[in-house]
Amino acid sequence: MSTTWSVLRGSAWYEARMATRGRVLWLSLLPLTALAVVLALSSPAVLGIADPAGRVGTAVLVVTTFAVVGLGVALAGRLSQHTRPGLTDLLDTTPGSRTTRMSGVLAGALAVALAPVLAAVVLLGTVVAIQVGQLRPLVVAVVGAITVVLPAALVITAFACLLGLLMPVAVARVLVVAAWFWATQLSPSIVPVPSPTGTILSPLGGYQAVAWLGARGIWADRGRGGVLSPDANTGSALLNLVAVLACAVLFFLAARLVVGRRASGRSTTEGVRQ
Repeated sequence: MSTTWSVLRGSAWYEARMATRGRVLWLSLLPLTALAVVLALSSPAVLGIADPAGRVGTAVLVVTTFAVVGLGVALAGRLSQHTRPGLTDLLDTTPGSRTTRMSGVLAGALAVALAPVLAAVVLLGTVVAIQVGQLRPLVVAVVGAITVVLPAALVITAFACLLGLLMPVAVARVLVVAAWFWATQLSPSIVPVPSPTGTILSPLGGYQAVAWLGARGIWADRGRGGVLSPDANTGSALLNLVAVLACAVLFFLAARLVVGRRASGRSTTEGVRQ
């Protein structure tokens, strides 16, 4: 256990330092986060909500929609960088399992990338709390950061890294953006294309936002009904949260399988050559 924790911590710390030096991270994430904050402060869908806590809850969704996708764009190549010929074999000689090292890589990179997004959410909650002289908007912002932003960040990071292993990173980044907005904003009631938008399978966290943050005027709040689109309440919010986290785990396990097979393939090829 001590070895596993040491490898996880070491991998996360090293990857966090490397992530801070990546230009793609800041060039993609900071503008999107700034755009999300501007939209949250100016959108009629947010400003039209009388309840300050509900206003912050809806703003959390706006930030999640436009800022979290930047995480996928920025981090799509984090795992593929560790599968270059020779590097995988070198890493396999170090203590700890490949799964532990991959977990540390994603944890370290995500911690750095997620920091400005979480800071923006907490800042919005703080501003509203000061304006109305209440603590509840800040509490809503913190709860939203944990139950909406963080799960969305986990699933899009795992998905982006999986795509980055299966195709060129530039292509993976484009597909991540398309998949994100398909799963969070493309409603079949507008465009006749099947989509998780507004269901408990959507990674946006709309059910948590409606049930726990007081958000209004979003797909999860429109009561379409059905097994995948129940009314927004604590039960459906928990289902949405579990579904999103389960998808993140599945994407990570798939990425782990790809890395393992790629390493085995190289070992077999080298054995035949010898």
